[in-house]
Amino acid sequence: MPMKRLVVVLLLCGAQLPCWAQLNPLFSRKPRPPSQIDCPLRPAECQIHVQVFNFGRGTTADTGQEPAHAHSMISVTCTRAPLDGLDVDVNLELSALPASSAREMREQVSGEFLRYDLYLDPARTRVWGDGNNGTFAIVNALGLNDRNRVGSLAFPIYGTVPAGQYAVPPGQWRGAVLTRLVYNPVCH
Repeated sequence: MPMKRLVVVLLLCGAQLPCWAQLNPLFSRKPRPPSQIDCPLRPAECQIHVQVFNFGRGTTADTGQEPAHAHSMISVTCTRAPLDGLDVDVNLELSALPASSAREMREQVSGEFLRYDLYLDPARTRVWGDGNNGTFAIVNALGLNDRNRVGSLAFPIYGTVPAGQYAVPPGQWRGAVLTRLVYNPVCH
């Protein structure tokens, strides 16, 4: 069953049978041989770890200036259910919203805006988004078993504030990107 996590919020899609259905022999599970393990409702739980993105100090008003570049990391950690003999593959997709190159950060006092964007590659050619409109999502997988009950994957994210933007006052600039993790743990 696919699961979604929005930085802090966990959305689980699932339906449990009402009590009467669990007691009805037509809906009850058939016994399995002892060598096979039942897959739990949630065979793995995953969470996102995001670092603050800091472009540092610089000026963007002069078209002769270089763009401001920075990079950071985002990681996903998945933990398998505590059941011996359970093998779980976790297929995951990590996306960023808004998914276009229309990202802006705002200066807290003046209300001015600066454009910026986030990329998946150091050459800054693959815009990090949701996989639509020319953007790319991170797609990967983790295998969890008795020897690897917890697994983590780390992904570098590269950012750019283009030069040649209008003169803006110095200050603290803030932007927000919603990071969405959709994962599907599958027992085998």
